[in-house]
Amino acid sequence: MARTTPLRWRDIADDLRRRIESGDLAPADGASDRRPLPPEKDLERHYRASRNTVRDALAWLRQQGYVVSEQGKGTFVVPQPDIVHVTLRAVELGLAPGAVSEEWYNRDAAVPATWNASVSQVKVEVQEGTKVIARYLQMKTGSEFISRHQEIFLDDKPWVLQTSFYPLEFATDGASRLLLPRDIPEGAVAYLGKTLGYREVGFHDEIKARVPDENEKRFFSLGDSAASIVFETVRTAYSADGKAFRVTVTVWPADRTRLHYNDGDVPAAVLKTPGLASTEAGPDESPPDDDAGSG
Repeated sequence: MARTTPLRWRDIADDLRRRIESGDLAPADGASDRRPLPPEKDLERHYRASRNTVRDALAWLRQQGYVVSEQGKGTFVVPQPDIVHVTLRAVELGLAPGAVSEEWYNRDAAVPATWNASVSQVKVEVQEGTKVIARYLQMKTGSEFISRHQEIFLDDKPWVLQTSFYPLEFATDGASRLLLPRDIPEGAVAYLGKTLGYREVGFHDEIKARVPDENEKRFFSLGDSAASIVFETVRTAYSADGKAFRVTVTVWPADRTRLHYNDGDVPAAVLKTPGLASTEAGPDESPPDDDAGSG
């Protein structure tokens, strides 16, 4: 393990990250089951690097959410959540929105069957939509919408926040169950097809990464590091006449979610177990900007 030449801070950070992810860096310290990093002096000797270079590497790991430092106690590995691989474009599996399955994740996304999905009670509101929602639903700004919000869990752990929006007129035109704070077992898309004649012929997804708001931080137990971001997907469903009739905004924690799409002739094993053969590459960031030196 001896080093013959000093390493740059990023080389040290990448090696520590690899060792953290592989689980071979340090055992749990017993009482708290936390995994401590070796003391800075030990890292300096191991990597034959200066104090400032090691501190730059540790600062980058803190910024990325891999470690946390406590004054007088040391630096500890932040537990990494299990990764959930989600297929958003699941047409090949017969799992597109509006599919006949009664399972939530088979209506809007597909997850491996080893996960047990559950949802909170639906929270229903009638509200004046934002300019963005009005634009997605091809309606005038200030129009009123029905919003149906749920918290979704995998194996009883917080996983997704989801809100679907519908024009308020749908309820007065016959789809009154949209106003009830209960799940729609056959799926909202299928229900709208039965009651109002809407048939989904396609959907459009828009995805962005952003900083979480305070409610999202609480629900997902996110911190303030650079790794604590969320994905937001906006799915707009269209009928045969080109009319947008449903907009679903879904928020996913980026630290434990991988979003997948399929197109063309994809092997069945990849469709059923997305991410099985994927590799994770570390982010390419600039050196940390704090009071530590740059060795």
